[in-house]
Amino acid sequence: EEDEEMTDASQASPKSSSGRGGGGSHIHLWQFLKELLASPALYGNCIRWLDRPAGVFKIEDSVRVARLWGKRKNRPAMNYDKLSRSIRQYYKKGIMKKTERSQRLVYQFCHPYSL
Repeated sequence: EEDEEMTDASQASPKSSSGRGGGGSHIHLWQFLKELLASPALYGNCIRWLDRPAGVFKIEDSVRVARLWGKRKNRPAMNYDKLSRSIRQYYKKGIMKKTERSQRLVYQFCHPYSL
């Protein structure tokens, strides 16, 4: 019986650590971007909301955002070209879209991802 409890605990821990700190390999890029946006004191100089209720944000420092994402995913070769390709995949999935007046490095979360 004790063995079962140990197994359950060890299986539950990787999922709970996906938010912050170590073991963030299961986080999706859109979740990571929202995490950065939620901490303007730390990341406001590289990513910020332009219209929070509409889900519109701007990446101010694409190099730093890509570096942070690469660090989180343990991918040292990550760059903005690769990161932006993932964002473009989100257009097809309905997670993100370009803003109505297309601007460089300005993106919009689609509902319900904008919540």
